[in-house]
Amino acid sequence: MNMKNLQRLPTMTAVVLVVLIVAGCAIRLRGDESRTLSATSADHASDALATKLAECRSVTYEQKDALSECRKAWAEKRRQFLGQKAPSASSDNGTAQEGSSLFVPPKDESRLPPDYPPLQPSGKE
Repeated sequence: MNMKNLQRLPTMTAVVLVVLIVAGCAIRLRGDESRTLSATSADHASDALATKLAECRSVTYEQKDALSECRKAWAEKRRQFLGQKAPSASSDNGTAQEGSSLFVPPKDESRLPPDYPPLQPSGKE
């Protein structure tokens, strides 16, 4: 390399770095727009639920009917957040059905040693 090329090296390096920085910022900004648009569309879809949840912040314990509706709204929001399927209408009989958030599966005793006493409640407490 001759002396002239060595003098241009810092300038060329600086130009390449500036181009890379500008390209990186442009890619980052473009990604932010798509995230903002998807968040906005999700906000419009659950606007009624969000309004109901905002009203529920001021419900007191004495307002039984409103409290019942708020519990349903909270359950729906929790279901959406966890990505669960909507519950069927036939399972609304007050008992915990398998698949609901209130259902607790029976304990698995397969990991216990064979001579270990069973996990049945004694009733003598």
